[in-house]
Amino acid sequence: MELSMSSIMAKKHTGLSNRSYIAGFFLVLVVLLLACSKGREEPSASVPADCQQFLDKYFDAWKSKDIATLQALSFYLSPEDRSRLPEGSLEIWREWKNKLVTENFEQVTTDFGDFKGYEVLRMKTTTVSPQDQPAANTIGSGIHTELVCRAKFSKKHVAHVGLHLIKETEGSQYIVAAWNFQAEP
Repeated sequence: MELSMSSIMAKKHTGLSNRSYIAGFFLVLVVLLLACSKGREEPSASVPADCQQFLDKYFDAWKSKDIATLQALSFYLSPEDRSRLPEGSLEIWREWKNKLVTENFEQVTTDFGDFKGYEVLRMKTTTVSPQDQPAANTIGSGIHTELVCRAKFSKKHVAHVGLHLIKETEGSQYIVAAWNFQAEP
């Protein structure tokens, strides 16, 4: 009887020690899963120096509420489109464009608050040559860069900013052809 009682006790001790190993294993697993999920934010994308300089200038204008600079950096009109405009209408187009930039700035500021900072999440660059018809006729030839940035604001703390930048040649400056601000999902 003593022998069977000690073997039962040995089994109980073994069972308890297995449970503590299992609990420890699950604890380590949970810690690892939590650590991995913390790193789920997308890392900043690598951006060429000239594009980074443009983004810094653009977002500095947002931060300082410099609407004139935002107007100067926004809205692309290809040489082909400019040549098709009736005489005198380019200035009307610029006025309309500047009004739209101002309204966009005011709406984003109302919805999201003051701009605080940004990081680039994704970037894709495509070159459209003048020979690439109809793409060149539709969106213009040149270097097209699509970016998704994570921007921080004072009200709705984080928003995704989609930007479509264009520069006509390798040596020319970028300009914002299109943008989109959306609260982070």
